[in-house]
Amino acid sequence: MKFTFVSANQGGGGSEELWVQTAGQLQSQGHAVMALTEWKAGAQRRRRQLESFGVPHRPLDLTGRRAVASKILERLTGGAPRRLRRLQALLKLEQPDLIVFNSGTLVDGIPLLEVIHEGRHPCVVVTHLVSTDNWPDDAHAERIHRTYNRALEACFVSEHNRELCVRQTGRRLKNAQIVRNPFLVSVEAIPMPPLSPETPVKLALPARLHPKTKGHDMLFEVLARPEWRERKIQVSLFGSGGCESTLRELCQEFQIMDKVVFAGHVDDMNAVWREHHALLLPSRHEGLPIAMIEAMWAGRAVIATPAGGIPEMMEPERSGFLASACDTEALHEVMERAWSQRDHWEVMGAAGRRLVQERIPSDPVKVWADHLLELAAAHGRP
Repeated sequence: MKFTFVSANQGGGGSEELWVQTAGQLQSQGHAVMALTEWKAGAQRRRRQLESFGVPHRPLDLTGRRAVASKILERLTGGAPRRLRRLQALLKLEQPDLIVFNSGTLVDGIPLLEVIHEGRHPCVVVTHLVSTDNWPDDAHAERIHRTYNRALEACFVSEHNRELCVRQTGRRLKNAQIVRNPFLVSVEAIPMPPLSPETPVKLALPARLHPKTKGHDMLFEVLARPEWRERKIQVSLFGSGGCESTLRELCQEFQIMDKVVFAGHVDDMNAVWREHHALLLPSRHEGLPIAMIEAMWAGRAVIATPAGGIPEMMEPERSGFLASACDTEALHEVMERAWSQRDHWEVMGAAGRRLVQERIPSDPVKVWADHLLELAAAHGRP
């Protein structure tokens, strides 16, 4: 079978994890796999990941001066963007049995998806975030619904995102499905480190450094309050992103550098959870965070705002603590509640682990790859 994965993302964050790992799995099974992306210069880690799987990768667009020159030429001639022409040519050449189109948000890459449909290629769409920050106008909503509706399946990572798509386009997709992202921790529980009055309580926040969606600024404002200054607490930020310098400056401004650790990107999440007591997610927007699933598999309590699909995977006061809103006051209140019950975190983490075992496959990549093989067999080219 021949599979082509098309990503409309920039190459960062968890929204690339499912398709990259699935491409690797299908390649290892002897299928012909190709990746076509709009990744930018900062996506070297993802490129190395594909290389390690032996998956060929081709960029859809130019970068640097060549990209500027190409766009100027397109404006002068009125021609279609290069990335669309290149996608059309590559798909015509490859004739895949199935295309998996991957987008970070509902509004990303619609012109690419239109090219796929124009070529009458069987495809599946996966979108990782439907946000109120990106509400399409009528014309865009019509294009989204039309292109998603023509796919074999339109997949979302949470019920919240699936329902928000209905509100943003005005119509329900009959082909809508839920798909689960992979996680990067062991399926075995990881013992929680002991809580001690002599050492800080350590909370982990694994997320790209993008406060607009992940809410780092709200967290910093809470940590700057007098009651939190007096407490032995440390929040480790695991991730990278274009706002790191600004967030470091904000830490200095709030005088909380002793409370926040910029730990950078890490590959070994098991090591993270061996050293941290709970997960903290002060998000404004989410699909269903991989970090949350990993923390629950590790047996850690979750302290979070009700962004996206987070409430779908929680039993508040049993598996963790859920804020009443995605704002600073609600975050402060839920962190206070969690702090006062920190002796119960280990029991809550165990309850969360049982919950995630019931709702998330232990190997989401295998489940997804097997499903794609069935779709390709049923709908692929004769």
